[in-house]
Amino acid sequence: MMGRGELTDLTSCRALFALWVFAYHVNLQVEYAHWLGPFAPVVEHGYLGVDGFFILSGLILTRVDADTPFTVRGALRFWGKRLARIYPVHIAVIALLGALFLAGIAAGIPPREPARFAGFALLCHLALVQGWGTLDHWAWNYPSWSISSEWAGYLLFPLLIACYRVFYKGALAISLPLCFSILATVADIHGGLNLTFGGSLLRFFPEFIAGMATTAFIPFIADEAPNRIIALAGAALAVAFAATGHDAMTVLGLWLMLYGLAMQGDAERPASIGAIRPLRAMGVISYAFYMSFAPAELLTTQFFRHLGIARAAAPLAVASMLAALTLGLAVLLHVLIEKPARIALNRRFDPSRAAALAAGSVAL
Repeated sequence: MMGRGELTDLTSCRALFALWVFAYHVNLQVEYAHWLGPFAPVVEHGYLGVDGFFILSGLILTRVDADTPFTVRGALRFWGKRLARIYPVHIAVIALLGALFLAGIAAGIPPREPARFAGFALLCHLALVQGWGTLDHWAWNYPSWSISSEWAGYLLFPLLIACYRVFYKGALAISLPLCFSILATVADIHGGLNLTFGGSLLRFFPEFIAGMATTAFIPFIADEAPNRIIALAGAALAVAFAATGHDAMTVLGLWLMLYGLAMQGDAERPASIGAIRPLRAMGVISYAFYMSFAPAELLTTQFFRHLGIARAAAPLAVASMLAALTLGLAVLLHVLIEKPARIALNRRFDPSRAAALAAGSVAL
């Protein structure tokens, strides 16, 4: 089994995935992708950055929590650690959106989409089931549909890891091809993998389990494999297939990139993209960054709406404001809420992880 320390290359991958998703959402606002010529589809398929997170989640969780016992106490402890990871920021962003909604009403600025702030949708978000088919529209902090999907994986993880321990060789032999076959079928049926509400679990579980299965055989060849070349080939494949609109094959490229970088770390070789400090720093706050886009988008669109300026008429100003607000809010959420909450809660559930977090490590 792989060691438990942080692999900085994988932390930097979080930054790449978050920035890719951000580029996709900015393009939805200002439609800049056509300026990039043949690379426009890469931005337009930026929603696949979330799929990279799903694979990475299964890989790292199996790496650091493979000893989770299949008992009530073991499951509760694991779920407590996972909630400590995702829930404080989730609640903080919902509270911020609620405050913005009320402030807008008080100022006579009604929301363009009142259904986005419906009470039932709020209950679904608080229960982390908004991505399980309970909603048919984006609401509240809409990017958190993926966090809801992750929560479904966390709930099943104690069972999945118990099966993984029993069927170790089976996981090696059949899990990966089966997962990618299912993913390709889902993409073919739905015309791609941009599934959020009712279909999010269809893309999540094959990728999450593929990440789990990958951990089984990384140590076998990590010392001999050309890991950087494998990672580079995976990244190139991901870009090429994203540019040609093949979602499932793009995810396969992302998996190959993560596989190569994970082997690089397991073999204790020098980090590649993990050595780029700004990228690793972005990876550290990537969750807060991802969760900050909705309030940043709300403030930006209302600001330009109040000025009477169409977003298409000022794309650079809109994109700059979105980037500044998202990054600024992400830093505040990470420093004031995410990190302190994780450290405090993990002192109860996992003291060694709390110490690692306090020291600056982010092993999920």
